[in-house]
Amino acid sequence: MNIAIIIGVSEYTDPVNNLPGCKSDASVMNSILTKSEKYQEILYINEKISSAKIKEKLTEFIAEHKTKEINELFFYFTGHGEYKNEEFYYILSDFKTEKRKQTSLQNEEVDTLFKTLKPNLVVKVIDACHSGQAYIKEPGIVKRYFDETKAGFNKCYFLNSSSKDQSSFQSQNISDFTLSFINSLKEHDTSEIRYKDVIDFISDEFEGNNDQTPFFVVQADYTEKFCVISDALNEYLRTLELSTNAGLDNLDHNKSLIEKVKSQAVLYLTKDQALALINRLKERLTNLTLNQDLTELYDLEVEFFDNYEKILNKNVIGKWLDDNGSEFFAKSLHIRVRKDGLTGILDTYRLYADSYRKMNEEDYKWERNGFELEVEVPYKTIVINLNSKFPNVDSYTARIVYLISQKNIRLFYFITNYEVKNWDDRKLNPRIEWVSTEHLMSDETDVEAGINDIFERLVDKAKRETEDKIDKLYGN
Repeated sequence: MNIAIIIGVSEYTDPVNNLPGCKSDASVMNSILTKSEKYQEILYINEKISSAKIKEKLTEFIAEHKTKEINELFFYFTGHGEYKNEEFYYILSDFKTEKRKQTSLQNEEVDTLFKTLKPNLVVKVIDACHSGQAYIKEPGIVKRYFDETKAGFNKCYFLNSSSKDQSSFQSQNISDFTLSFINSLKEHDTSEIRYKDVIDFISDEFEGNNDQTPFFVVQADYTEKFCVISDALNEYLRTLELSTNAGLDNLDHNKSLIEKVKSQAVLYLTKDQALALINRLKERLTNLTLNQDLTELYDLEVEFFDNYEKILNKNVIGKWLDDNGSEFFAKSLHIRVRKDGLTGILDTYRLYADSYRKMNEEDYKWERNGFELEVEVPYKTIVINLNSKFPNVDSYTARIVYLISQKNIRLFYFITNYEVKNWDDRKLNPRIEWVSTEHLMSDETDVEAGINDIFERLVDKAKRETEDKIDKLYGN
């Protein structure tokens, strides 16, 4: 028999961590699996319940099938994920850092349970938002981790939404990775679809996406089928309209054009509304506070700048705009330089002399030189500093910039520490990596959650690295 387990975690004890799109993720995947008629039994969990209850349900489901011959076990998880101490954790609703193992599902535990069933094929689809972003330092470590976990399975497919220290993005309605999985079925032109077909579709959709790069671990021969697309499933997929941007799902096809336009228009902000949101974010940021323990270690400082002088590697954002940013009111900047590396002459100068341009064109090239907004905004850069009160504790900073369109705001940020050069001088650690998240501006709660998440990641990095440093000094 074929069995499936679907776990969706969209609500957390701290509402800041809520992932509304995960509710739809799990619901749609459950409908697809049910309508495929491939799975005889499905454990479906898509509500806010305790980690203990989820583990109980999972254990009971596995125990119930121990004496049965399992051909395929399909496991789907959507929610927060974390990589810590060489283990991957599926973060559950009541997660607490100090009770990590009690309030999450360890991947090792899941694998051990699955192996007791001796399934012929194991499939794991993991849409884990922020999968290890705050913890993974070594490129490719998550992929290698899941590569190693395939041991003990006869055949397996692991489909993971993001690698390295990337986020897995979503809107209020659905996650990007799960949407791509769904679209692989909708756009397939035969009735049978293999897991390899799904993987190829997702790979193509995310090609060139530097913010989210799904990865796959396969121990099989590519002949294994995900399902036969039945008439019932085909009809469901045909009427299902999901978008990470539209803010709508299962559109009523009987609506008139003007009704559809009006329902979409509410997602667009006027210039005044957008700028008012930017100002409210400033107010929210100035009210950030540290808990008592950290207050004794750091002075919190939040600053706003009308330029990008505090930002490193601005070309990363310029490249992102060239590749993805057509809807945003911003542009990449380029400078004309000599091919021999010496400073070139700006293009505006060339307007004065066509003959000069023709004579010297081959000596110059254009290079990306950052980016710029094309609208006036109250501020362009946010700097959140944790300034150390002790000489043996590093200071930390988060640097945030943003792009806006009529509908969305995209937050770009990096988090790093300061390196002490001498008693009077400190400089940013230049080894940074940009991360970005996108939010509907009409959903102010989600935008604020994005800002709060960056602050929490800054605090977590400072606390964790300080604890590690002091423990080493004490020989612990």
